[in-house]
Amino acid sequence: MAETILVLEDDPAMQSFLSTLLKSHQHKVLSFTAGLPALQCLVTESVDLILLDLGLADMDGQVWLEQLRSWSEIPVIVISARHSEQDKVLALDNGANDYVTKPFSAAELMARIRANLRKATLHQQVFAFGDVQLDPVHRTVQRNTQPVHLTKTEYDILLLLMRNADKVLTHNQILSQVWGKAYTGRPEYVRVHMAQLRQKLEANPAAPTYLKTEPGVGYRLSVSATGL
Repeated sequence: MAETILVLEDDPAMQSFLSTLLKSHQHKVLSFTAGLPALQCLVTESVDLILLDLGLADMDGQVWLEQLRSWSEIPVIVISARHSEQDKVLALDNGANDYVTKPFSAAELMARIRANLRKATLHQQVFAFGDVQLDPVHRTVQRNTQPVHLTKTEYDILLLLMRNADKVLTHNQILSQVWGKAYTGRPEYVRVHMAQLRQKLEANPAAPTYLKTEPGVGYRLSVSATGL
């Protein structure tokens, strides 16, 4: 069955391009230029993924994203001309699954769409990458079938990343969910534990294949075939 993608974009030319591109890949497309009608549509329509421009006709896209995340976990890819690190971090903190800056290639966008649709489908099943396996029931980790000892904090970070495979998690998202909201603003905590995880789980910790850094933003567990 073809996935349904909602496009929330106020530029007619970009909206037309996205609609044509998605339909050429056999996706059903719902297009909107304003945030409120899109939210109303989501109440009754089944949507698999959202492409969100931050500059909407009736509200800021960041506000729209916050409103959506108060009741829905539909994957959202932000597509925006806003290039600043601050805008990217804010969108991810507000619940975006990915962020693509304009201009972008059709191939890149489709790869990110595929990765996010895969992640949504396999959300509960993806507990492995490379030669690493995690058993959330028994709270065990193995590499090449051999037990790996992780501290509680290391384990919690790894489980969080695996449950959000291929999604960028900001430093503050990790800090809030692993340490608690009182620890936000302390990215050095995350860096130390990520370095330890790489030492234990990556073949080459200095050039990790899976535990990727998003400079100035956070981390991503890369498990998709595209590497995105």
